[in-house]
Amino acid sequence: MLGPVGVRLGEAGPVAPRGERPREVLAVLCIRRGRPTPAATILDLVWDDAAPMLDVGVVHTVVGRLRRQFGADLVHRTDAGYLLGSGAALDTDRFDELAGALRTAPAEDPLGRRERLCREALALWAGDTAYDGVREELVRPERVRLAELRRAVRMDLASGLLDAGARPESPGATAEALSLAQDLLAANPVDEDAAVLCMRAAYRLGRAGHALRVFDTLRRTLRAELGIDPGVAARKVHARILAQDATLDGVGHRDSPGGRRLPVPVSPTVGRERERSEVLGALRAGRRLVTVTGPAGVGKSRMLADVGAALPSGTPVAHVSVGAHTRQSAPDLAGALAVTSGVPLGGADAVAALVRSLRSRQLVVLVDEAEWAPEATATLASAVLGGAPMVQLVVASRVPLNVLGERLVELAPLPLPDPAGPVESLRSCAAVRLLLERLVDRGVAPDPDPTAWSAQELRAVAGAVVRLDGLPLAIELLAAAAGAEPGRELGDLLRVERPLELRSTDRGREERHESLRGALAWSVGRLDPDTRAVLARLSVFAGRFSAAAARGVVDYPPADVDRAVQHLAGQHLVGVERVCDRVYFRLLRTVRELAREELVGAGHEQSALLRHQAWFAGMWRDAPLSDGLVEHVGDHYDDYLEAMTGALGRGADDVAADIATTLCRRWLFIEASGPGQSWTGAVLERRGITAGQRARLQIAAAGFANHLDLSPEGHDRMVTALVADPDWTCLLLLMEAIAAYVAGDLSNASTRLAEAMRVSTAGAPHHLPELTATRAVVAAAAGDHELAVAGAHQALARVGESLSAVHQVTVIPKIALALLDAGRPAEALDLLERSCGQAHERFGIEPTPTTATNAGWAALALDRAEVAAGWFTRALVGPQAFEAPGAVGEAAAGLGAARAESDPAGAGELLELGLLLLEEAGQTLPRSLRDRIRSAASRLGPPATRTGWTPDLAVVRVRQLAARAGAGHAEAP
Repeated sequence: MLGPVGVRLGEAGPVAPRGERPREVLAVLCIRRGRPTPAATILDLVWDDAAPMLDVGVVHTVVGRLRRQFGADLVHRTDAGYLLGSGAALDTDRFDELAGALRTAPAEDPLGRRERLCREALALWAGDTAYDGVREELVRPERVRLAELRRAVRMDLASGLLDAGARPESPGATAEALSLAQDLLAANPVDEDAAVLCMRAAYRLGRAGHALRVFDTLRRTLRAELGIDPGVAARKVHARILAQDATLDGVGHRDSPGGRRLPVPVSPTVGRERERSEVLGALRAGRRLVTVTGPAGVGKSRMLADVGAALPSGTPVAHVSVGAHTRQSAPDLAGALAVTSGVPLGGADAVAALVRSLRSRQLVVLVDEAEWAPEATATLASAVLGGAPMVQLVVASRVPLNVLGERLVELAPLPLPDPAGPVESLRSCAAVRLLLERLVDRGVAPDPDPTAWSAQELRAVAGAVVRLDGLPLAIELLAAAAGAEPGRELGDLLRVERPLELRSTDRGREERHESLRGALAWSVGRLDPDTRAVLARLSVFAGRFSAAAARGVVDYPPADVDRAVQHLAGQHLVGVERVCDRVYFRLLRTVRELAREELVGAGHEQSALLRHQAWFAGMWRDAPLSDGLVEHVGDHYDDYLEAMTGALGRGADDVAADIATTLCRRWLFIEASGPGQSWTGAVLERRGITAGQRARLQIAAAGFANHLDLSPEGHDRMVTALVADPDWTCLLLLMEAIAAYVAGDLSNASTRLAEAMRVSTAGAPHHLPELTATRAVVAAAAGDHELAVAGAHQALARVGESLSAVHQVTVIPKIALALLDAGRPAEALDLLERSCGQAHERFGIEPTPTTATNAGWAALALDRAEVAAGWFTRALVGPQAFEAPGAVGEAAAGLGAARAESDPAGAGELLELGLLLLEEAGQTLPRSLRDRIRSAASRLGPPATRTGWTPDLAVVRVRQLAARAGAGHAEAP
C-alpha cells in the first residue's frame, strides 16, 4: 500500500469504530493534496449511497480521530474545506520522486545509481495494490497510475540487472532479471517488453528452450486475444536465439524512440491492389490532392495506412484524423496538423500560420475521416495547395472535398461473386478470400487457401458476402461473430438474419448511418452485459488508448477490463494498432458513436467522462519535462484536448488546468505557440484554478509569447505560489534570466541563474544541464571566455553521451551559443551539426529555429557564408520558423551579414529590418555578433531611412527576402 509515510493503510491503518471509514477519508485527502476539499464533498465521495442518511459531522469526527492518531498537523481545516498538511510526508510522493529521477538518470550507469533508485522505489510497496483497503471507485485513476509506474520501475530494474549480468562482478543479476520478467509476464501475458526481457535472460542463463517457449506462448496469446503477431523487438530476439547469436549474450541496449508514427494494419489487405497503385501513381505524377471516397466501412482508413506504408523510404509523412472530435473548424484542423507534423503555429490566423510553416517543406499529409468536417477540411486543403507547393494530401472521406485540382479515387465495395457460379471464380473473388482469411484468423477454419475448401463451403461463404454487399467492415464483423460461437456448422455461422442496409454515401443521408449502426448493433448485441458496458465506457476516448488507460477510465476491476478489451479486439469492435512496437487500441468512429449512445442511455456518460478527464489530468501532474511526456501527449493529443475541453465545460477548472499544463509542456517543446497561447489564455480566465496552477500557466504563456516582464511584486507572487514546486520555480527563474540576458542585463541574469541553480540542486536536478549551459552563455556575453568554455563542457558532461530529445532541444543550442561567443565557432558548429543529425536519426526531430540561428552564427564566424545563409533561412522560412519579432530580427540580421557579398541590396534591407526588430523588442546581441553585423553594414553603406514600419510588417518583409534568398544558397546540413 502506498499512503502517508509511516501510515501504512494496508497494514495497520487508522483504527476507528465501524462505519467511520478513516482509510477512505485519508485516501481522498492524499489524492487531492494541495486542494481544499469541503466536508460535504468528502461525505459524498466516501459514504456514497449512505451519504444522504448522514451529515457532515461524521467527516469532522473521522478527521478528529486522524489528527489524534497521527498528529494535529496531518489535516488542516480551511474556509474551503479540509487539506492535507504540507508537512505530511507521503510515500506516494517519494515513489513519484524516485520514478522521476529514473527518467532523468543516465541510461549507462556503471555506479548502479539506477538500480538503487529502483530498489528504493519498490521497497515502498507493502503489497501489489496501492491504497489497499480503499474502495476501488475512490482511487481508481491513482491506483492504476501507480501500478503502471511500478511496472515501469520493475521493467527498468530488470533491464538494468540484465545489462549488469553480462559483467563478471554481477553473477546473480541475470537470474534476478529473469525472475522479475517472469513476474511481469505472469501479471500481463501480452506484455511484449517483459517477454523480450524474459527471453534474453533465459538465453543468457543457457536456457534457450525456455526462451523459445516464452516466445511461442506470447505468439499464441497475442493471436488468440488480440488477433496480432508479436512485434519487431520480440521477433528479432527470437530469430537471434534460433541462430544462436553469440552477441545476444552481451549487454543489451535500450531502443530509442523515433520513426514515422502512422497507423499500420495488423492483417493483410485483400483485393485493394489496383486502388492502392492508383493513389501512389497519382502522387508520383505530381497530383497534390488525392481523395479516396466510398461508403462507411469500405476500408478508406486502411487504404490510407497502406498508402503511407508504401511511400518511398525517407518520405516525410504526417497523419491526422478529422474524426477525432465531433466538430472541427479549419483552425482546429490546422492546429492538429501542426502538432502531428511538428511545425510551429503562431499568430491569430492558424490556417495562414500553418501554410507559412509548410511553405518550404516537403511532406505527404494523410487525412482520415474528413467527412466529419468536409467544409473545414476543404478550406484547409485549398489553403495548403495554394501556399505550400511541396505538400501533397491524401484524404479519406465519404464525400469529395470539391477542391480545385482534386483527384478522386473511388473505393467501392468488393466485387460480388455469384454463389451459384463456377467454383474457380469463387476462389479468386476478393470478398470471398477476405472472409476466408478472417474466419481462419478467428479459429473457425484451419486453412485460408481457397483450394482447401469444399464447393459447399465456398458457396456458403459467397452467399454471406453477397448478403453483406461486399463491405469489408461487415465481412470482418461477421467473421468475428462466427469466431465467438465455435462448434456450430459453418452455414449456420454465416447465416445473416437479414441483409445489412448499405446505401449511398451522399452527404446528409441519415439512412446511411442507420444501416451501419444496425450492422454494429447486431455485433454488439452478441456481447455479454459486462463487455458491452466496457465498450460503452471506452467511447469516451477520442483517439487511440492503451490498456492502462482503459483500466484507469472504465469503472470495472482492472482484470475484467483487460479481458473485455481483448475480447472486443478479437470481435473487431476495438481496433488494434502497433506504434513503435507498442500496442494500442482504438474504436472505429461508427463503433464509438453506437457505444456512446448506449452509454448515454444507461445514464453513465457523465461519470465516464469524469474518469476520462481525471486520468489525463493525473497522467503527468507535477512531472517534469521528459521524452516520455512529450511522446505520450503526441500519441494521445486528441484525448488530452477532449479531456481539457470537457473539464472546462463542466466547470472543473483545476482539472482543466492540470491538463493544460501538460499540453503546454509539449507545445513549448515543439514551439507550437498558436495553440499554446490560445488555450493558456482560455484557462487563465477561469476563477477555479489554484495559485500554483495559475503561476505555471503564466510561465508557459510567457514562453509562447517569448516575453516575460515581471515587476518585483509579480516575481514574489509567482515564487510564493510555486513555493513547493522547484521544477516550475526553476523554469520561472530561467525564463527571467534569459529575458535579462536578451535585454543586456547580465548582472540580473547571473543573479537569477544562481538562484535557479540553488533551487535545482535542492529539488529539481533535471534542470542542471540547461541551467549550466545558460550560465555559460551569460559568462561568454560578459567576456569571461574561460569560464564560458568550462561551463559549456560541464553542461555537456551533465547530459552524457546518450542525449534525450529534451536535451537535444533545450541544452545543446545553449552550449553551442556559449562556445560561439567564447571564440570557438568550429567547436560550436560541429556540436550543432552532430546534434541535428543525431536528433533526426533517433527521434525524427527537425532543428529548432534557435538551433538553426546558432549554427548560422557559427558558420558565419568561420567565413562559411553560404552555409550560414542556409541556416538563417531555415530559421526564418523553414518547417519550424521564428514568430517573435526579436528572434526574427536576430536571424534577419545574421542572414543579411551572410549575404553581404553575394546580394548587397537584399542583404542591406535584411540588416536594416533585423536591427529595427531587435530595437523594437529591446533585445541586445552579444558583442561578437554586433561586431559581425557592423562589419557587414560598413561594406554595404548607409541604410535607407524607413518610417512607419510596424513589427508585423517588418516580419512579413523579412520572410519575403529570406524566401527569395533561399532559392540561391546552399542548403544547411
